[in-house]
Amino acid sequence: MAELGTLLQQYPELGLRAEVLNTIFQPRSKSQSTDKDISFNRHLQRLSNHFSEPVLQYENAEQSELIEQPRIRPFIRKKLLWITGFAASILIVWFVAIYVPGKNNQPKTSAQNTVSTKRGSKSKIQLPDGTQVWLNADSKITYNENFQGALREVQLTGEAFFDVVRDESRPFVIHANAIDVRVLGTAFNVRSYENEKKTETSLIHGSVEITLRNSPDNKYILKPNEKLIVQNDNLQLLAEKDATKKSEPKKPILTLAKINYQEKDTSALETLWVKNKLAFDGETFEEIALKIERWYDVKVNINDDRIRKVEFSGIFEDENLQQVMEALQITGKFKYNIYKREVTIGR
Repeated sequence: MAELGTLLQQYPELGLRAEVLNTIFQPRSKSQSTDKDISFNRHLQRLSNHFSEPVLQYENAEQSELIEQPRIRPFIRKKLLWITGFAASILIVWFVAIYVPGKNNQPKTSAQNTVSTKRGSKSKIQLPDGTQVWLNADSKITYNENFQGALREVQLTGEAFFDVVRDESRPFVIHANAIDVRVLGTAFNVRSYENEKKTETSLIHGSVEITLRNSPDNKYILKPNEKLIVQNDNLQLLAEKDATKKSEPKKPILTLAKINYQEKDTSALETLWVKNKLAFDGETFEEIALKIERWYDVKVNINDDRIRKVEFSGIFEDENLQQVMEALQITGKFKYNIYKREVTIGR
């Protein structure tokens, strides 16, 4: 009860609820109970005047029992009053716990939605703001369920093509590996696999701003048909230029290039995967092997290091794994073997 009093002092606005509950469970006073007993006894006495003596004696016997019973009632009544008061206190505390501002009423963190694709598969999704996202194989995107706030933020691992709905009041931000890409409304491709050496952003139309995680003061603005390549695993080259600054964070090497287009198509090579075309232009076999692994859900083993650095260009549409390997073998002069879901490359 002391705790209840303390709660009511801290939150006086709950006093009305406490008064209502207290009125419901308020026990009758002793004087009220005694007055009713006296009135009842007087009523019995008036009734006894209308009956004969034998009946009166029977009624007197019952009356005697009724008069004797109140001797044990005070104990029962006190116990009932205590139980009733205790129940009222519990209800009041329950009301306080529900309506008092506290941890239970704190806004909960928005749930996270995650959409992922397996190797050999792709997916297209629509975000709550209407933005269209195409996910390449072995990729994952995470975003807040309500997608509200000053920023529309998503986390990307893998490769995705975004067609962002324009909203100048709420910029769209993609967090991918070592970069953050900020846009208002545009179409672009982001490639950021954890097991690849580079992160690549290709802008189709609109405008994007790219910020490096370890160098947030430096921002890079892309124009349509441009792409920015960040070399993630080639960071030590900058550190080697100045041996006195080895303790400083290593910075990625940046490359600004033009997007490659097909001669017979207006689509950029960087986004042909959206049309279910496997494309590469001047890429090493080591890089191509990673694409083949994700595209066909296989494991590629290269047993000859000389083959890793051989460069290839090509576009494949609807070809199966063996057809792709046959085409590469002709120009690369290597041997391959496909067993179940594993491809072995050698001389």
